[in-house]
Amino acid sequence: MAKVKLVNVKKVYEGNVTAVEDVNLTVNDKEFVVLVGPSGCGKSTTLRMVAGLEEISSGELYINNKLMNDVPPKDRDIAMVFQNYALYPHMNVFDNMAFGLKIRKFSKDEIKLRVEEAAKILGIENLLGRKPKALSGGQRQRVAVGRAIVRKPKVFLFDEPLSNLDAKLRVQMRTEISKLHQRLEATMIYVTHDQVEAMTMGDRIVVMKDGIVHQIDTPLNLYYQPVNKFVAGFIGSPSMNFIKGKILSDRGLKFKSVKGGVQINLENIKSKNFSNHLNKEIILGIRPENFEIQRDENRSEDSISIQADIEVVEPMGSEEFLYFQIDSEQVVAKIDSSLNVKAGEKIELTFNLSRCHFFDAENEKSI
Repeated sequence: MAKVKLVNVKKVYEGNVTAVEDVNLTVNDKEFVVLVGPSGCGKSTTLRMVAGLEEISSGELYINNKLMNDVPPKDRDIAMVFQNYALYPHMNVFDNMAFGLKIRKFSKDEIKLRVEEAAKILGIENLLGRKPKALSGGQRQRVAVGRAIVRKPKVFLFDEPLSNLDAKLRVQMRTEISKLHQRLEATMIYVTHDQVEAMTMGDRIVVMKDGIVHQIDTPLNLYYQPVNKFVAGFIGSPSMNFIKGKILSDRGLKFKSVKGGVQINLENIKSKNFSNHLNKEIILGIRPENFEIQRDENRSEDSISIQADIEVVEPMGSEEFLYFQIDSEQVVAKIDSSLNVKAGEKIELTFNLSRCHFFDAENEKSI
């Protein structure tokens, strides 16, 4: 397969509109890298520059150490799977999958072998004679992936391939694509706006916003060690809760939220330097799943306790989301549904100091 390297890659459209700003990324051979971020963050534009469908304004793109900036898409040895499948409606599944090979003058025997092999991998052998209109969304997606597989390219590119599928089928297909990556041992770059997709599929994840790469890391590092408030809020579902406050000196350093709903002694957090933020506004981050209902047996020295007037309870099967307010800010806790909390109840919740995140309110960087 291949290594893909982007060096200071930038995309500027007419009117001096910058879509992608100085992307530096190396995708190693056989690696599965996911580009994730909100709509308009530049992730699809970055993928299309790798494919050659968008011209690179400045910077360099290498595939297997070969400069690709001026190489036409057909000569880059990549295959792309699009969001809308892009199947030819007048051709059956076999011909759709074989089309690229026919254009490249492969023999009939080689085409038949490759198409049947890909169809077997994807479980669509019985669909080869059907037209796209006779296929479900999931089947069409498999055909689009099969068309890429038969090419045996150096790099697979996926541009939000599952966004048109229903929730259950999306879960199934992301598992299938992960299995496919392991089976083919292929280099894959995958674009999505769905952070759950990114977390479950990627070896590494590139988090983007406004054309800028904010963090490139493993899923677990993004979750536990976000570099800034944006990454912390984007990764995780439901999103991290943010509570504004200040660092004060009162017999040691303390965090106090704006209205005093949360107060934390920071002396036990040795891994962070809060002294530089004395009397400055900072933001406390707590993930919903880090809340627990207070019981004497789960209280530890690092546990912080708060009172919560539960406004809304959302049952989610084995879990439920509790909505309440801290200092007039909406907060959500994710707890076990067997605890049977009701809206209108006043309960005591705890969270562990070691799971707290702190961000500078001005530059939003992690402290």
